[in-house]
Amino acid sequence: MGEFKSIGHHGQPTPQAFRRVDPPVPVLVDLSAVFPREPHRAGGYHPAGLQMHAVVEGRLSCWGMCEQGFWWGWVTYEVAYGAQCRSVTHWIPAWTLKRR
Repeated sequence: MGEFKSIGHHGQPTPQAFRRVDPPVPVLVDLSAVFPREPHRAGGYHPAGLQMHAVVEGRLSCWGMCEQGFWWGWVTYEVAYGAQCRSVTHWIPAWTLKRR
């Protein structure tokens, strides 16, 4: 007897939760959408602070589906702070990504 396929909640086969992107593809990440700021807050400017309001270039290496069925991208990108920057990698909602 053959192997049974996984069945989803609606009687349909469940899709793979992860899809590797190889080679990684360039994407644009909207940091303002990924990290929204507190509304109606008066902030100050700091020249060496994190630049979390920009659209930055990143590398998408995997797609992952969450439990609710939404897609997320495993993305590496750089966050600038002052004249320096640091690379970060984490899951980002697909709707905040755009192919470069």
